[in-house]
Amino acid sequence: MSERTPDEILDVNRKWLPPSPHVDKVVEMVQNGSAHIQKRGHHEAPLIMFEDGGVIELPKARYEETYRGMQLVAGDEAADMGVTKFRDVCGCVDYIKGVLKDDPASVQADPHKFDQLLDHALYMIERMYKREDEYRKFLADVIALCAQAPKGPDPKMALKACDEIRFLLHNHPEDTVKYTELLNMLAEDVRHVASKQEKVLGQRKDIAVKVSSLYKDVKGARKWDGENG
Repeated sequence: MSERTPDEILDVNRKWLPPSPHVDKVVEMVQNGSAHIQKRGHHEAPLIMFEDGGVIELPKARYEETYRGMQLVAGDEAADMGVTKFRDVCGCVDYIKGVLKDDPASVQADPHKFDQLLDHALYMIERMYKREDEYRKFLADVIALCAQAPKGPDPKMALKACDEIRFLLHNHPEDTVKYTELLNMLAEDVRHVASKQEKVLGQRKDIAVKVSSLYKDVKGARKWDGENG
């Protein structure tokens, strides 16, 4: 089987891919679940949506040296609304601290130097808070479904009935006709337990299917453990 290309892994048109080695880092982060790709309109570049809050246009992604070491960042100043320079708030904070230490004169000359970066940090915090809400709703819905799970029958009822059938047949084989009605009742007790179990298993399966649907909704396009293909 041939190895998949980056455009196949990211499921985007090749024209939107950043050059290598930057695209390789994007693929790595998507495959390890740190980010996912969100498509937009036909003529709009896809977005890299980072779990840590950042949003970078795919073709502008660059893997380069920052105050935090090598990181994926936006190759321009990311002036558009809804996109960020860094993948996380730490990138913004470390950049601010680094400039204040290495080039304080530039901040004195331009007091608004960090305004956009601060907006990016707040935007990422807002994105992560909304994601928290999605998880809270997911957990509440799962708990509500689990609370609906029916209780299964006690298998001891079937065990007791089977023991009684064995006792009668083993110890009174000559009285089988005499005990036919009782034996039938005991056999029906065994069936009753099994029938109840079948019903409960069906109901619990339905709940599991609903939980699976909730999981797919909250996961979205993200690749999580065991799903990296």
